[in-house]
Amino acid sequence: MIKTILVPLDGSERSAEVLDTALVIADRFTAHIKAVHVREHASEPFMFSGLPAAYRKEFVEMSGKAVDAVVATVQQQFNDFCARSGVKKLRKPGASTQLSASLHILDGDAETVLGSESRLVDVIAMSRPAQHRIGGPAVGALHEALMLRSGRPVLIVPPAPEWQPHKVDHAAIGWNDSVEASRALSMTLPWLTQVKKVSVLVSKEREAGVEEVTGYLKRHGCKADYHVIGGRRSNVGKRMLSSCSEIGAEFLVVGGFSHTRTRQRLFGGVTSYLLSNTNIITVMAH
Repeated sequence: MIKTILVPLDGSERSAEVLDTALVIADRFTAHIKAVHVREHASEPFMFSGLPAAYRKEFVEMSGKAVDAVVATVQQQFNDFCARSGVKKLRKPGASTQLSASLHILDGDAETVLGSESRLVDVIAMSRPAQHRIGGPAVGALHEALMLRSGRPVLIVPPAPEWQPHKVDHAAIGWNDSVEASRALSMTLPWLTQVKKVSVLVSKEREAGVEEVTGYLKRHGCKADYHVIGGRRSNVGKRMLSSCSEIGAEFLVVGGFSHTRTRQRLFGGVTSYLLSNTNIITVMAH
């Protein structure tokens, strides 16, 4: 069962879209939405170390005001969401059997704080990362870190108007017979048993064993079939999204990072493409 959904908030419009998608899932399972904003206080830049103390102090004060402004935006965004949706606000996740939400403003490094906060949740919902962030972290760096640190599936929400939150009834699973794909399937079974149809996406090379996968799903009560993705072996991510569009799937489940070992190289291939380009809600698990 899905009972707790972690939603990192940064005050952007994208955060509001993720909250609305999390609500669709939470409503189906009467779950709790745990919204978290990490307040990262700016340290004095090394490049300013040679400037007079007054200038350095002014920079830190300006940075603090910017941080406070973001916190105020996040709080307003969360309050507006609860008022608009009728979700009950709680101070912290409890044993409530009602659809509910709580907001937590925490200090520290985003990867570290969110990694810790994600240990006792069922899924992490995040916006699709921006493809170009000059001077910022690599595309999907936080998504990658949370997948590796939390052991929880990460749900990627595309931006509007590509994606509009609604009840999803047709799910697809990218299957390559890897440990990661198996783990992703197992982690999302609570969702898969709730939708009307599950389609397993396989390459021609994997078609021979796909009936074992559909049989497993059927034993869990899923109405399952399979679909062979066409095209060349390259750009599997693009072919998966094309197949989802072709069969009408609105929800894609994939295993992340199944081809390489080091963290620097993990974030490539299918995972990287889907993170940057998915136009349907996509769940990744490592």
